[in-house]
Amino acid sequence: MSDEDLKHLMNAREALVQKRLTCAQAIAANDTSDNAIRSIVEVQRAIEVVDYAIEELEQAELDEELAEDDEDHD
Repeated sequence: MSDEDLKHLMNAREALVQKRLTCAQAIAANDTSDNAIRSIVEVQRAIEVVDYAIEELEQAELDEELAEDDEDHD
């Protein structure tokens, strides 16, 4: 993956965090319907999925850098 991929993931995460805040504000305004609660849970799950994808991308980049360093030392 590229820096462009990381940028897309970070933008997606930012959008989801904003959506989570909107859901939380609705709940704080006494909208404790199952739909409002379900929405915030679903958004939180989506944030966790994006976080995992970001971690995978960062790890892949680290692994690639380490492999390149190993090749340079051989």
